[in-house]
Amino acid sequence: MNNEVERAFELYGKRLYAYMRRLGLSQVEAEDGVQEVFIRAMQSRIDWSSPKGYLFKIAHNWAMDTLKGRMTLVEEDDTQGYSDGGSFEDVHLLMQSLREDERSILLLLYQEGLSYSEVAELTGKPENTIKSIVHRAKEKIKKEV
Repeated sequence: MNNEVERAFELYGKRLYAYMRRLGLSQVEAEDGVQEVFIRAMQSRIDWSSPKGYLFKIAHNWAMDTLKGRMTLVEEDDTQGYSDGGSFEDVHLLMQSLREDERSILLLLYQEGLSYSEVAELTGKPENTIKSIVHRAKEKIKKEV
């Protein structure tokens, strides 16, 4: 089991960290979050042969608990070296204009490549609700651009 946990950490550790950073957690909070995700996963004795959905569910819930009641912005020095089409600041501002649940769902769908049904299961919301949230979030982004 130890090798499976290490393999899962190698595959998903950085992605979990990036996901939590994009949700608005600070560097330290995201690092703590990744550690907490793996601690909780190990305590629950999950099936390590396919842990992605479960790990992201733990990360999502932990990040939402951490963000509850506040909004944290990514520090300016974290924008250096980012290149993915548009400027980091533009993308970051657009994402920050969304509600936490909208931002989280978009990141799970488009950054992590999860399906609507996987996101619905992860967030505990019906699949049609996920689709509606995505539609509204995209409309907000279109108005901002």
